[in-house]
Amino acid sequence: MFLWTAPGRIQFPDDEIVFQTTASLVDRGSLAIAGIAHRTGEPPGRPPGTFGWAEGRDGRRYGFFGHGLSLAATPMYALARATERRVPFAWTRAVRSDHFTFHVREARADWHHLVVSLTNCFVTAATVWLLVRWVAWLGFSGRAALWTGVAYATGTAAWPYSRTFLSEPLSAMVLLAAAVAIAQAHALRGSRPRAADCRLWLAGAAAGFAVHVHVLNVVAWPCLAAYALWPLAAGPKGQDRKTRSFGTCLKALAPMRRGSIGAALLAGLGLGLLLLGQWLRFGDPLETGRFGHYSAWTWPWTGLWAQMLAPGRSLWLYAPAATLGLVGLRAALRSAPAATWLALSLLVTRWLVVSARTDWYGGWGLGPRHLVPAIPFVMIGFAAAVEELPTRAVAVRRLFWIGVAASAALTGWLATRSIFEWMIALTNDPRSAGHVLETSHFAWWASPIAGFASLQPDVLALGAVRLARAGHPGLLVGFAIVALVGLAAAGLVARALGRARAPAAD
Repeated sequence: MFLWTAPGRIQFPDDEIVFQTTASLVDRGSLAIAGIAHRTGEPPGRPPGTFGWAEGRDGRRYGFFGHGLSLAATPMYALARATERRVPFAWTRAVRSDHFTFHVREARADWHHLVVSLTNCFVTAATVWLLVRWVAWLGFSGRAALWTGVAYATGTAAWPYSRTFLSEPLSAMVLLAAAVAIAQAHALRGSRPRAADCRLWLAGAAAGFAVHVHVLNVVAWPCLAAYALWPLAAGPKGQDRKTRSFGTCLKALAPMRRGSIGAALLAGLGLGLLLLGQWLRFGDPLETGRFGHYSAWTWPWTGLWAQMLAPGRSLWLYAPAATLGLVGLRAALRSAPAATWLALSLLVTRWLVVSARTDWYGGWGLGPRHLVPAIPFVMIGFAAAVEELPTRAVAVRRLFWIGVAASAALTGWLATRSIFEWMIALTNDPRSAGHVLETSHFAWWASPIAGFASLQPDVLALGAVRLARAGHPGLLVGFAIVALVGLAAAGLVARALGRARAPAAD
């Protein structure tokens, strides 16, 4: 599904900088890049061609975005490089050519960009699988877990962001991988303590890698640590928390000590490598390369309410399936309190920190860009809602499933157009002259939900159809194979959901 709605191109200047870092890693084993030659996302006063990089101690240019996504995309770049001489030239012309581009158009470069731009399709699919596994390990039914994965994939901003080469999808995957490992550690602690320790080590390694994807992910560390230590806080069954002493808590920690220490060391190693890399490149372990030119601390009030309610930025508008899950939040707190508090704390801490930055909106991103990694966690309310749905009235159940279908329709609409193209249209619209960003945040007519009606679909698969009509069917054959695989997989999921059909209400 994600491949069928991918644009097959680099959409943002941020993406291009990350792409260049990926290419440099594979081609030269270096993080140094050339940069974008013309003006793109530089703030006022910055020279053209300086966006996305800073000069290092050695005089070379280094991207200031996290390089975790560049590392994750190296297999895709290697695949593109290995196939560049074998694919027909016509395939590179399936991408819409009437868009702003950040690289010199050339068949080989176009093919490299096309293949690498698909990375987040696979990342997002992996996140869906991890979400299903997490919900299942928390004790929810297979039906609730599968429906939660389907709703996350089709009814949240995860789908539109699978079209990008931004870091948010990978941040969601890595943080969720840590949560899955911790949930497994909790479940295995009594029967397989060594396996539980290994899961905590995996969680620590995932948390350590997360800061290489985006440094903002460090704010999730206290949330993940509290989630891992939740059994310690809960204590043995029947024990009153008021009577628990410090020594009792330490004794309860003993079975987890090996796993917890290993997880902390691995997470610390990840952070240490990030600081070392920044010191080697920029001469300061705390310098990411932005040098204060692109963002600063500010009062959080605008970001706080806009990311909840503004028509262009509201989390609940751009993740409607998660909004449906709010009805199950109380049930989630009863059935999976540790995981639910993890979800809430991760969302709130990220929301607060992002809102206190001048770039809280995430540039020309769709919806609440910086909150996208928290969406799979918030879906726990959806899982609980599905679990208790059979006990609700028939009308309530019908409304819920209508809401799920409407969520998929809205998100699919957003996943077939380009937010970058819409922002350029807003820039040229006299109604937003001089205040494009504010208009995109707060005006209903300027939100992607309404504005995308004026845009053409920006989908690689449609280009493949046009190529087939012009006598070049090869790429469309590839999409047909993808469609067959997807339909077979959808059939398997539907069969599993059918077998796990909820019992009829009394």
